This record gives sequence, structure tokens and C-alpha cells, in this order.
Amino acid sequence: MRAIDELLRDTHFAIRMLRKSPVFAVVIVAMLALGIGVNTAVFGVVNSILFRPLPVKDGARLQVIATYRAKTRALSPVSFPDLQDYRAATPDVFDGIAGYSIGFMGLTYQGRAPARVLVSWVTGSYFSLLGIQPALGRLIREDEASPGPSAPVAVLGYSTWVRRFGRDPAVIGQKVMLNGRPCVVVGVVAEEFMGTFAFSAPEIYLPVNWMSRSVLEDRSARNLHTLAHLRQGIGIERAQSAVDFMAERLSREYPVDDGGIRLRVVPERLARPEEDNARSNGIGVAAMLMLVELVLLAAILNVANLLLARVSGRRREFAIRMAVGAAPGRIFRQLLTEFAVLTALGGLAGFGLASWVWQILAAVHLPGDLPVRIDFHPDGRVLAYGAVATAFTALMAGLAGGRGEPRRNLHGALHEAGAAVASSGWRWRKALLVTQLAISLVLMIAGGMFLHSLRQAQQANFGFKPEGVLNLEMNVAHLGYSPSLGRSFFDEVERRVRKVPGVENLAFASSVPMGYVRSSSRLTAQGQSVSPAERVVAGKNIVGPHYFTTLGIPIERGRSFTEADDERSRAVAIVNRRLADLLWSGQDPLGRRFSQAGPDGPWIEVVGVTPTGKYRFLFEDPQPHYYVPMAQEYTAMQVLQARTAAPPQALAAAIEREIHRIQPDLPLYDVETMEEALNGGYGLFMVRTGALFAAVLAFMGLSLAVIGLYGVVSQMANERTHEYGIRIALGANRKDIALAVVRSGAVLLLCGTSIGVAVALGLTRFLSRFLFGLPVVDWASFAVGIVCVTVVTLTAMFVPARRATMVDPILALRSE
Repeated sequence: MRAIDELLRDTHFAIRMLRKSPVFAVVIVAMLALGIGVNTAVFGVVNSILFRPLPVKDGARLQVIATYRAKTRALSPVSFPDLQDYRAATPDVFDGIAGYSIGFMGLTYQGRAPARVLVSWVTGSYFSLLGIQPALGRLIREDEASPGPSAPVAVLGYSTWVRRFGRDPAVIGQKVMLNGRPCVVVGVVAEEFMGTFAFSAPEIYLPVNWMSRSVLEDRSARNLHTLAHLRQGIGIERAQSAVDFMAERLSREYPVDDGGIRLRVVPERLARPEEDNARSNGIGVAAMLMLVELVLLAAILNVANLLLARVSGRRREFAIRMAVGAAPGRIFRQLLTEFAVLTALGGLAGFGLASWVWQILAAVHLPGDLPVRIDFHPDGRVLAYGAVATAFTALMAGLAGGRGEPRRNLHGALHEAGAAVASSGWRWRKALLVTQLAISLVLMIAGGMFLHSLRQAQQANFGFKPEGVLNLEMNVAHLGYSPSLGRSFFDEVERRVRKVPGVENLAFASSVPMGYVRSSSRLTAQGQSVSPAERVVAGKNIVGPHYFTTLGIPIERGRSFTEADDERSRAVAIVNRRLADLLWSGQDPLGRRFSQAGPDGPWIEVVGVTPTGKYRFLFEDPQPHYYVPMAQEYTAMQVLQARTAAPPQALAAAIEREIHRIQPDLPLYDVETMEEALNGGYGLFMVRTGALFAAVLAFMGLSLAVIGLYGVVSQMANERTHEYGIRIALGANRKDIALAVVRSGAVLLLCGTSIGVAVALGLTRFLSRFLFGLPVVDWASFAVGIVCVTVVTLTAMFVPARRATMVDPILALRSE
């Protein structure tokens, strides 16, 4: 009880003292709020993206099984036949295994025009594995998802039921059309379940047998994301051993499709949104948290410096209290209580700042029409992190600030009659400031590197010219069009859109570079004998004859496609330089042939070669890629790409009108310029986000360092006021006085800069993997960072230096 009474008295006294110094309290709370708030906000984002388990049964034990090849190490989904084998062979390791895939379909119901919806095709064990219960009706059964004929059924996402069907319970048993195919709605999933593909909530769930027959039977068709529940008491190492054994067995049994294929078990939360992200997510999170923790450390150092100054200014008070019997430990505890009150207020303000940041991020819309859902609401993990960050800040700032408590020679302060005294904490204050300057320089260099990376990315050679191109995506499968009807429709669209004033050229393609729709094939060169594991996997795009002119893609060798390259002529393709080198190294690729289907053909002849560009990701290594004519390989989903003389967006409405004159019910998606498309999640979005993130942290770190430097230099100048007055009275030049003040700060700046450069050299080698087009050590960013820190800090020393030159020697001597 005595301890509690003392704590209450100390708290009351601390509040009373802070009310006497409101400016000091506000500044401290603001700095703490900045450091704690930024840390909590970033951790909340990371938690929402990677750490928070899915709201399913035993979400923490949910694993992803991914395939990869030893050469590339890139993680990919699995095939349906392989998934069934995994499930049958590992019942002692996994409680169950399920798979799913996502894509778009056209939904027609109650006589309305088709609407594009995000669909998830799931295996029969999907919902039972995850422990999902229906909000209405029932979910998909095992027999309804098995290969072979079955009654077509669909399950609605909860938000779809609310938004599109008005919570009507009569929807159960109702028929809807998906891509022109009828199915019956049998249920609605629970409200809290938003699917398992991170950041996107499927609107409709369908049995996996809705996918094409080749997908269900072909072991090389790896397009199912695979989830597995670890059995209780089974570690991930044992699970990895079990799937390794399975991979070896399948490689022997199916050498054509599974030869060289290996498996990896990854915790589900680390493989978001797709399997291959597991290779970089952990490193990226570490980099983000490391940078924000530097900001928190800078805030702690700044607060500690201010606390040291405050303690130094209260030496006379402490001396009087000790003279009347107060113990040094009692004074120290009271100081810690005061620091704790400040930190608690800073922590609350910081959490408010973090909540504000989450609201802003939740409103951010990615380019394109892909529905993105990220839940930023704080959970227990975020609250615990914020509490730990606050407690750590209170402890570190309190201990550092407490170093200024005058434990010795206190009684001397009673005889100084209010005169300024040299603080016993100056050594600590200088050390803290040097560290803070080093941190600010590290953040400035990191920010400069990210901004330089963004500039390099914006000026990168993508392999095409994005300026002046408009994209419009359409999928006639949403209307149930047959291939022949679809071809006629696209021909009519091209004929009409070409007449729109301002359209210079146009072409169709099956995908957009660095978009979320992509396809690939395993290729075999004619006359070459290679094992299945050695076949080249190349990206693929199905394009119209004017595609290369419209996109500004040069043909290095050979020719482009022509109208004569149709279904009646020989199959042809255009390959990029990377694919040509992989298939026919050192040889002329023109006239050579390869197959998408296997060593027995059919064969496709190479008629042209393009430079290697960017196809899947901005950061990708040179990737093999090829193009085939739209007239030889039909696809219902196509992107109209129009090069315009006027700004592309200005012609969007006119082009949409022409398309809807042909088919008013056809929905158009991702209507955007190519430059906007390149800002998507696989393009410049992450580089822009990283640059903004690093720039904000650099500004915050530099601001904190400037405040700290200004405070230290100002107090140093104030404590030497008497000295400066005497020197001026004896004839000293006022410029020399100013230089003396600047010199005291410049020494600290030089020490901090030296340490910061050394730390940044080590840090940038780690950060370089997240930067585009930069060397491991970007000396330009180092130079800019050093200049910025130097100029800003020297400017911060101008005011105290000028104040020192204005000292009145008469007043300084009279104070003595």
C-alpha cells in the first residue's frame, strides 16, 4: 500500500510539474507520438498483411504447399492431380489438403446485364478444411467438386449476397448465369470469411470441376493454390520431409510432367498474396521495421536530450530537496514517474496517429479494377506491440534522462544563487546527439536511394512505349459467346474504333505487361532432346497483327505479324531475345520451330525477334517471352490497346460508346492509360510506396535531429553567456564568437556524419535488393544525404550563434 501511495503522490506531483511547463510537455509528447505512432502504424500494416492468421479453424497452423524447380527457385501453385496425390499420401502429417484458384467471370441474374465478379474455384475439401460454416443454405460438397459431370452449384460471398441480392433468403435455389452457363445458388458463406487469397474477397465460390477438363487432368497445369493443416504436434520440418518424399516419388512416376519438380511447405501468412512472395516477404518486413525503429530511436534520443536539459535546470530544486532529507533514489523514482506520464501521453497520441494512418491507407485504391481488401483494424498483437514500444520508450528515455540527476556535489548548487552551472550530463547529451545525427543521416541516405530508385524505374526501358496508349479490357465469355461469334465481335470493334477521331493505331492482346493476368508455357525446341525439367518456361501473350506498332515494340530481326497469319496458315510466333538465347544459343532463331505441347509438336515457326522487356514484375531478371497471333489462338478475354494522338483518357468515353453500340451489355474493365496500368502492384506501385515511405522517415529523422541539435547548441551557448560577455568586453570579434558556437555544433555534426556513413554502408547492401537500377552503394545518395544533413544542421545552429554575438557584456558581467 505504501508503494501505491508513493506512486500516486509521484504521479500527482509529476502532472503538477508538467502543467507548469506546458510547452516542454507538448514538445515531448509530440516527439513520442511521432516515434511510437509511426512504429505502431507500420507494424499494424505488416500485421494486417502478413502476421494476422486467417479467420478460419486453426489459422495459425495453416500451411501452403508450393512447387519449384532447382534452377529458378520461384515458388508456384500445384496441379489438381498432384494435389490429390499429396492428400492421399500425407494423412499422418496434415489433417487435410485443399486447393483453390481465382479468376473473373460474368454474372447474369434476374435479367440484369452481365457483371464481372471475382470467382474462387475450390476443391470439395476447401470449406471443411477451413471450418467455414454457411450463413445461409449449405456449402460445396466433396462430390460436387470431383472430376466428372455434376450438378452446377455456386456459393455466394456474404458481401455479394448483401450487395447484389439484398439479403434475400430466397436466393437459395435461384438460378444464375456465369459466363452464359447456368448454375444454382446453394448457400452463402459466413460474414467473417473473406476467402483465402490475400487482399481480395471472392464474390462467388464454384466447384473446381468448373475449370476446364485439361486443368483437372494435366499434371503440368499448376494453377491451384494449395492449403494444408498441420496435424497437432507435427512440426514444419517433418511436413517438409513428407512432401520431399512425395515429390521424389511423383518425379519418378511422371517424369514428363513432374520431373525436377520439388515442393516446399510455407506458413500461409508468409506466402501472401502468392506463393513466391514467401521468398521476399520476411526480408521486406525486416527492412520496413528496421527503418521505422530508427525513427523511434531518434525520438527517444531527442526526448532524452530534452529530459537531461530539464533535469540540469532543476539541480537547485534537487539540492534543496536533498538538503531537507530526500534520498537520491526517491528523487530518481519521481523523475521516472514524470517520464512515464509523458510517455503514456505520447503513447496514446501515437496510437491516435497510427489509427489516422490506417484510415488513410484503407482508402487507397490500387490502379485497375481488381477488388482489393485489407483489414487494418488493430488486434491484440498490434495493441501489444504499441504497449511494448511505449514501455521501451519510457524505460530508455527515463534511464537516459535520469543520468542528469545530480547525485553528487548537490549542496554546491545552494551556493550558486541561480547562476548557470556546467551540466554534469553534457557528455551524455553530446553522445546522444551524435547518435541522433548518425541515425538521421542513415535515414536520409536510405530515403535518397529509394527516391533515386523510383526515378530509375520511371525512366526504365520496359521494352515498349507506354505514353499515349489507352487500355480497355473485355471478356465476351461473360456473354457466353462462342469462339466464332467472339472473333466476329472483336473484328467489328476494331473496325469501328479505328474510325474514332484521335485513334492512331490499335491492337488486341490477351494481357498487359506487369498486369495481374498472365500465362506461360513449357517449350521444346525442335530437334533438341531435353528432359522435362530442362524445358524452358516462357511467358506468353496472344496479340493482334498491329500489336507491336501500337505498343512501340521494335522487331530486331524478322517481321511482325500480318493479316495473313490466320488459322489457315502455318503457326508462327515472335520470340524475345532471352527466349531465343535459351532455345538456340548462338544460332539464328528465324525459321526455327518450337512446340508448346511437347516433343512431338505441333510446331510453331519463329518469324521475328524482339528485345527483352518487362513482362511480369518490375524487378524481374530477363525473362523468356513469346507472342502468337490472335487469329491462330483465340481467347475470349482481350485487352483493346489504342495509341492516340490526344491524351488517351480524353478518348476513353468515345471508344466505350462505339463498343457498346455493338453490344450494350458487355462490361468494360480496367479502362486506364498504359502509364496508369504500370503503376499497379506488379509495376511501379511498390517502388512509389517505398520511396514515399523512406522519404517520410528521412524527413522525420532529420527534423528530430535538427530539433535536438538546436536545443543542445542553444543551451551550450546560453551556459557560456558569461564567457562570451567577458570576451566581447575584452575586444573579441563577434564573428569569432559566432564561429565558436558553430564550431561546437560542427564537431558533433562531423562525428555523427562519420558514424552514419559507416552504418549506411552496411545497411545499403541489405536495402539494395529492394531498389531498382542502382548499384549496391549509391554514392550519389550518400553525397546528397551528407549535404542535406550538413546544410540543415548548420542552418539550425545559425540562431544560437547569432544570439551569442548579441550578448551585452555589461549585463553578462553584472550577472556575476
